[in-house]
Amino acid sequence: MPIRLVNPFPLNFARTLALTMIALVIISASLIGYPMFYRQFTMMDAQFDRTGRTLVQQAATNAIELVFADDELGLGNLVNSFKEQIDVVSVLVINSDLKLIASGPHPPPEVYQRDEFFKHSGVYTDLNNISWFHTPIRFDQVIGGAAWVGLNKAPLIENQRWVLRSALISVCLLVAAIIGLAIGLSRTLSKPISELIEAAQAISAGNFEVRIRNTRVGEFSEVGQAFNQMAQGLAQKLTLEKNFSRFVSAPVAQHYMAQGDAELARHGERVEATIMFVDLVDYTGFSQCHPPEVVAAVLNFYFSDFSTTCHRFNGNVDKFIGDCAMLVFGCPLAIPDHRRHALACAIAIRDQTAQSNNRRRAAGEPTLDIRIGLAGGVVLAGLLGSSERLNYSVIGEAANMAARLCANAPVGGILIDQAFYSALGALGLRTHPVQRIRVKGIHQAVEAFEIETDQPSIQGTWPFIEGNPPC
Repeated sequence: MPIRLVNPFPLNFARTLALTMIALVIISASLIGYPMFYRQFTMMDAQFDRTGRTLVQQAATNAIELVFADDELGLGNLVNSFKEQIDVVSVLVINSDLKLIASGPHPPPEVYQRDEFFKHSGVYTDLNNISWFHTPIRFDQVIGGAAWVGLNKAPLIENQRWVLRSALISVCLLVAAIIGLAIGLSRTLSKPISELIEAAQAISAGNFEVRIRNTRVGEFSEVGQAFNQMAQGLAQKLTLEKNFSRFVSAPVAQHYMAQGDAELARHGERVEATIMFVDLVDYTGFSQCHPPEVVAAVLNFYFSDFSTTCHRFNGNVDKFIGDCAMLVFGCPLAIPDHRRHALACAIAIRDQTAQSNNRRRAAGEPTLDIRIGLAGGVVLAGLLGSSERLNYSVIGEAANMAARLCANAPVGGILIDQAFYSALGALGLRTHPVQRIRVKGIHQAVEAFEIETDQPSIQGTWPFIEGNPPC
């Protein structure tokens, strides 16, 4: 099982803003501070180097006559006078015989006795941060010795360190101030954003009553107002869709609402579909013997069962006509095997109605029997009516045939025609001929078949009859 890593410190808006501002400060300080400090330190080093070279050159110039005259006393006074300079650690003079006259510490002999230090000027820094500047003592191209001046570089280094420490402390204080400012600002900004996220999540969960309390000013106030208007619009849209779906079937509602603001065309399209009529038997006599409230309750009970079962098998409730329900399979949701879906739905309605009637009779409640007619073929499906009032329906020979078959079906029976039976194929469907009926518009009589109640082969042939229907 893969291990899911959880970040214990998620970068929310507050942290992101704080880190961004800190990064900008550090980058800006680096881009500005590095050249400035580099130039300052370079100038300080150059000044130190010029001071050392000037002093050693003066010492060498003043020592020319004393070295060639071998005046040790004069050389002693010379080196002692230079030592009074600030940061001068020691001054020493070495003649050609390597005789040393110094006013203080001096480099190791193996250093100042090298031939190269008698020929060239330069600087040597020891481990004690003392820079020894040296230059030859020369007269008319004759080298009589070398002069050395040692300067203490520790104050310069300490000064540079102090500048760096001051800069780092200033940057740290600035970063701390920015962190406090960023946290305060981000909290002020992130709170309305968090409220907006929570409200949006509530909307996606189906709670369209959520609203943002608009207690702020500026852009966040406008965002809150826009969100509240959106939530109100979604709530109204949802209410409209729910109410609209109660007047038309859900597939039809979804089909036409998806078209947006496009003008709804009133021309239909030819589709292959199956039409089912479910009629309540002896409704007229029943309505005369019962008050309207009871009649309405009974109608609603049966029609609710018809609708629920129809939707289970991907059907569409076209309309309720008095005591009759017209169901359509194959439009607007196209179903290749719409005849099988319709037949399975008809058998389920017949069996469920029989069971419901048994329970209602046992409870002393009024009942009504049904009859069902099925027919399939090419029909014209679309919006019918005027520009002010439209109704989705199907018209065609199949619709007329289903209505005639329903009118001629036995009580509690399902009636189909020869064409519908042949289109189903070899399913082991148990039927028996009922009669040859006359249908208006068709010259020849139509042979009708009644679906028998006992259908042992249907469960194995159509497993979607019980359980979820196929999509």
